[in-house]
Amino acid sequence: MFASRFDPSQLNTPAASTPEETIRPTPGAIVPLKRQATGSDDEDDDFRQDSNESSSSSEEDEDRMQIEYGADEEDSSEAEGKESKPSTHSTVLSRFKQTVSLQDKLNVSDIAGNNEDERLEDYTASTHQLEQIPQPEFVKNPMNLNRNSLQFKSTGWLNTEKIYYDNFLIKPFSDYGNELEAKLLQNICKNFSINTFPIQSIILDSILPVLNFTLSISKRNFTRRIGDILVNAATGSGKTLAYSIPIVQTLFKRQINRLRCLIIVPTKLLINQVYTTLTKLTQGTSLIVSISKLENSLKDEHKKLLNLEPDILITTPGRLVDHLNMKSINLKNLKFLIIDEADRLLNQSFQGWCPKLMSHLKTDKLDTFPGNVIKMIFSATLTTNTEKLNGLNLYKPKLFLKQTDKLYQLPNKLDEFNINIPTAKSVYKPLILLYSVCQFITHSPTAAKILIFVKSNESSIRLSKLLQLICESRSQSNMLKNLQNLEMSINSVNSNNSKSENRKIVANFSHHSENAGITILITTDIMSRGIDINDITQVINYDPPMSSQQYVHRVGRTARANEVGSAYNLLVGRGERTFFDDLNKDLDRDGKTVKPLELDFALLESDSELYSSSLESLKNYHNNTAQV
Repeated sequence: MFASRFDPSQLNTPAASTPEETIRPTPGAIVPLKRQATGSDDEDDDFRQDSNESSSSSEEDEDRMQIEYGADEEDSSEAEGKESKPSTHSTVLSRFKQTVSLQDKLNVSDIAGNNEDERLEDYTASTHQLEQIPQPEFVKNPMNLNRNSLQFKSTGWLNTEKIYYDNFLIKPFSDYGNELEAKLLQNICKNFSINTFPIQSIILDSILPVLNFTLSISKRNFTRRIGDILVNAATGSGKTLAYSIPIVQTLFKRQINRLRCLIIVPTKLLINQVYTTLTKLTQGTSLIVSISKLENSLKDEHKKLLNLEPDILITTPGRLVDHLNMKSINLKNLKFLIIDEADRLLNQSFQGWCPKLMSHLKTDKLDTFPGNVIKMIFSATLTTNTEKLNGLNLYKPKLFLKQTDKLYQLPNKLDEFNINIPTAKSVYKPLILLYSVCQFITHSPTAAKILIFVKSNESSIRLSKLLQLICESRSQSNMLKNLQNLEMSINSVNSNNSKSENRKIVANFSHHSENAGITILITTDIMSRGIDINDITQVINYDPPMSSQQYVHRVGRTARANEVGSAYNLLVGRGERTFFDDLNKDLDRDGKTVKPLELDFALLESDSELYSSSLESLKNYHNNTAQV
C-alpha cells in the first residue's frame, strides 16, 4: 500500500535485492547542464544525446512524478495493478551515481593536467630564458622616398606606370634617324640642336618605336597602343620640342588636312612660343598649324577655321570653349590632346573647359572606346592631386619623372643666393636691391638682363619708379659707383599699361643687346610662366613666392636650355627665412645648396640721404600723377 522509503545508506553499496535494471540509468534520465559542460568531448556528445532524449520525454516524466508523489491511495493501487514501470527512485539514484562518477573523472583529469603544466613550466624555466620576439627583416625603399616625396603625397600614383630619367640621358638626334622622317630630322638639327635634352630622349625612346610600328599596322587604332603620357620636368628642359616631334612625325604623311592635334596652353605668350616651335619643325611639309587667341576677332577665327581646317590648333581654354559652342571645330578626327602647364589649367575652371572638352570627345568621336585620343600632360610642377587629372579620363597613363625623392626639379646650371636682411634694415630694401645688383655685376662685368618678381601690381609700379629715381642720382652714391658707367633700363609690366605697351616692353627686354648695359624688368607672377627668353642672367625674388611651385616657375626663367643663370632671394627677418627653408623640402638641386650673399649694411648710412630724397621724389610723382 505504501511506497518504499528511500534509504541513503544504500548509495555506496547497492542492495542485493535491487535488480540490475534499477541501477542503470533510464532512457529519460535528465543530466544537469552544468555537469555536462565540464565533461570531455566524448562525454559531451553522450550528454547532448541524453538531454535531447530527456526533452522529448519531459511530459512523460512529469506524468510519472504526478503519479508517484501526488496521487491518492486509489490511484496508486490502480497504478500497481498496471504494467510495472521503472521507479523514480531508481532514476534519481542512477543519475546521482553517474554524476559522482563523472566528478571523480574530472578531478583525476584536473590533477593530471595541473601536474603536467607544472612539469612543463619547470622544464621551460630550466631550458629557456626570456628573449626578444624575432622581427621580420627591414625592407629598404629602393627610391629612398620620404614623406615629402611624390609617391607619399598622392597615393593615386602608386598604380601608375613610372618611367624615370636622369640628367645624363643626352643623345644626338642622329641616333633617331631610323625613327624620324629625314626632313623632320633636318629641321630639328637646323633650327634647334643636334643633341637631345634628357626629357626628350626618354619620351622619344618610349614613344617613337611603338608609334611607328602601330601606324604601319593600323592608322585608326594606333592611339590605344601608346596610352596617355604625364610628364613632370623642370622649366627650360625642352618639353615643347618633346611633344612636338612625335606629333609632326605622326602627321607627316597625312593626305587630307583635318584637326588631329589640339594644344591647350594658359597664356597668349605661350601660344606664340609653341607656334614658333611647330612652324620650324613643319618647314617643307604641307601641315597647317593655326592659333586662336583673344586678341583676334572671334568671328574672323570662326570663318577661318570653317574654310580651312588646320592639322594642329594652339589655343587657350577660354577661346577653345567659344569655338566648341560655335561649332567652329570638330573633334571627330582628333588623335592628340596636349595640355601644357597642366597644373595651372586644371586649377582654374576657364568656363568649365575640361568637362566641356571631354563631353565633345564623347559625342564627336566615332570611336567612343577608351584610348581613342593620346593625351599628353606637361608641367614643371605636375599636380599631385589625381582627382583633378581624373577629369581627363586618362587611359593607361605613363608618368615620366626624374629619379629623385623630391617633388620638383630646378635647372641644373642654376646658382641660388640668399640675401638676409635684418628687420631693422627692411626700410632700405629697394636700396639693398641695387647694392646686390652692383655686387654681382662686379663679379660678372658683362651686361645683365635681370627679371625681378614682386608680390603685387602696385609694388611693381612703385618699385620701378623708385629705382629709376635712385639711378638718376647714382653719381652721388658711394655704393652705386659701379653702375655709373653702365646704361640702365628699368621697366615694369603691370595692368596700368595697355596690352600693346606691355607686349612692347617684353619684346624690348627679350631682344636686349648684351652690349647695352643693364636691363631690368619688374613684374608679378604673370611673367613666371609662358615666356621663353633664354638669355636672362639673373632672377631676383624681391618678394618671396607663396609656394614651392611658384618658386620653381620664377627661377625657371633663367638657366634655360642648359645655360648658366642665377637666382637671388631677398629675405627680411626670421619669418621669411624660415618660410624659405620650408620651401626647400620639395626642391631637388642635384646636390647644390643655396649660398648666402653678404652685404655691408653699415654703408647704407652713407646713402641714406640719397634714399630719402628719392622717396620724397616718388611721393611728389604720385601726387602729381593723381592730380592729372
